[in-house]
Amino acid sequence: MNKSFIVPILFFIALLIIVYIVLPEFYNFNNFRKELETRNQEIKSIEDYHKKINDTFNELKNYEENLEKINSALPDNYFSPSLLNYIQKTSAENGMFLKGAGLATAPTKKAEVSAETETAEPDIKENYVNITLIGSYDSFKTFLESIEKSSRMIETENILVKIDEGTLNFILLLKVFSYD
Repeated sequence: MNKSFIVPILFFIALLIIVYIVLPEFYNFNNFRKELETRNQEIKSIEDYHKKINDTFNELKNYEENLEKINSALPDNYFSPSLLNYIQKTSAENGMFLKGAGLATAPTKKAEVSAETETAEPDIKENYVNITLIGSYDSFKTFLESIEKSSRMIETENILVKIDEGTLNFILLLKVFSYD
């Protein structure tokens, strides 16, 4: 056979091999390489995200004491034994006697004002507690100052003073804030 025919035939066979075998594999290789780069970028972004979360967590650990104060100021349950214990302890420290405590209903307000409050802070719930204290006016005054200075979010809404058999009875309506 003539050598002049073999060279074009081998060239044609090589061209077919390149077109049908090598080029598709090359394109597959390029696609896999691009996919690998995309996955590596995803992994890097996930690692950066986890590193950021870890750094933020470590930074929050520095403020753990302050966060505990916030949690004590806004408990999950507003009428908990810890609230009653706090009121009992504070009243005793200030020379008052806690005669009674109980849940109370909210005083009536205009609908517009309460609607604004609910939309402004939807996570914080306002509740009311009614307490009765017995003691002197000076003791009552220091008790109120202690309540105002405490880390708990308690506001005095209403005060009623009664005199029974020579003793002063102070009936307070307290607004207590808690998480919803």
